[in-house]
Amino acid sequence: MNAPVQQPDLAGSTALATKILRATVDEVVVSVPRMPDGSWPALTLRLDGQDYATINPGSVLARDATVAELTIPLPKLAQGGPRQVSVRDAATGTFAAGSGLRPIATGTSLRALVIYPAGEVYEHNKVRWYRAPLEKLLSDYFNIGDMIVFDSTLKLLRYGELEPMKIMNPSEADIERYASEFDYVFVRGSNFIHEKMEWYRAVEVLEKVKLPVYAIGVGAQASQARSIALPESSKRFWSLVADRCASIGVRGAFSAQTLRENGIRNVDVVGCPSIFRTRNRDLAIRIPDQREIRRVAFSLRREADHSYTADPAAYLANQRAALLKVDRQSEMVMSSHGEQEEKAFFLHDEAGMERAVAEFVRSGWWDGPEDAAMRRIYERQLFSFFDVARYDDFAKGQDLAVGYRVHGVLPAVAHGVPGVLVAYDTRSQELAETLNIPVVPEAALAEGGWRAVYKEAALKALAASYAASYDRMRDFLDRNGTPHRM
Repeated sequence: MNAPVQQPDLAGSTALATKILRATVDEVVVSVPRMPDGSWPALTLRLDGQDYATINPGSVLARDATVAELTIPLPKLAQGGPRQVSVRDAATGTFAAGSGLRPIATGTSLRALVIYPAGEVYEHNKVRWYRAPLEKLLSDYFNIGDMIVFDSTLKLLRYGELEPMKIMNPSEADIERYASEFDYVFVRGSNFIHEKMEWYRAVEVLEKVKLPVYAIGVGAQASQARSIALPESSKRFWSLVADRCASIGVRGAFSAQTLRENGIRNVDVVGCPSIFRTRNRDLAIRIPDQREIRRVAFSLRREADHSYTADPAAYLANQRAALLKVDRQSEMVMSSHGEQEEKAFFLHDEAGMERAVAEFVRSGWWDGPEDAAMRRIYERQLFSFFDVARYDDFAKGQDLAVGYRVHGVLPAVAHGVPGVLVAYDTRSQELAETLNIPVVPEAALAEGGWRAVYKEAALKALAASYAASYDRMRDFLDRNGTPHRM
């Protein structure tokens, strides 16, 4: 276990205060605010629970700064790098947020823990859905978008070994092993900022496991922009994460505002790892003439409730109209991302297909059991996948990606395919704004198909801004000290 350190409860700190931004076994970087009287506080550096040095930063920090970053070199100890680094105010004894954590080792194979993985990892950083009997694959809904984000995050991070962190029923042996054998924790990017999110025993585990925690591309979920009051359990979790990193990386302005309104202020907008999954800063996004576009991927999101859209009936009607319009305009393939009924067609399960048609007719998605156009699409033009690498292969062969799935469009863009996203909720809207993805209202695609929403000027703006978006994500990882490969 990590060496114990006596310190106050740091979770939930929000005021401007001294904070460890990142620490390796070679150095620690501290954010230091000037005191009300204009002077800089003296700091005590503690290594492995023992006072090591007192630092007076006033002699090295800029005189006109109100907050400054101070880099403190760490000594080479006889037993290797320190196992625990803390900084406290020399006068008051108050510990800086981020104290008591293990610094990141350099030049070694790191071991990472992930909170809420989404799929089975193979060949180090590839993700596929968990192996299961066919009947379970057909009956279970799983969000393939989460799997894509997980896969993309693994491709950005540097680690040697990876393991899911148990947060439901961890044993004391699990917690002790996490604390003694691992180097950092990350939260998989997803819709984790909302009123009903369940963190189980995550806070309890993290309070005992003194490791840095990184959140990369997490977001708030709502059908429309509104205030989200997080429960105390979620506030506690995000406060703890905020204390363990320089800042929490969110996908857009709405998510950042939501966390700030709930008292979490060290937040940076970074977008989503899925658009950077190829790790190519100089990505060339194709912008073909409309006359050259034949193969169009339409990403489906048929299931809808009030957490995603304010008017589910209109949402479904618009999506059906858009699908049929795009089909008439191109050699369209409809990609499905986890819905059970579409999986039944893709896997040719006859009983499941019959149930699916009944549901389609009931909901108005099909005009009737003999809806010829929809049946043709489902039987001949449907693509689904259980391995993210399969979607990469599919996307590379398309001329354009349009539709309702953020993670149908962004991973295609990562391979240089132009993309247009339908904005139907806060998530799609904020990601489009953050990453400069062309975004259109539901009615625009429904009424005019892809030809009406394919705007070369908007795609050129995406292509021109991609390197800056890439740099923003990489700089965020650097500032947090997150081991990465960008």
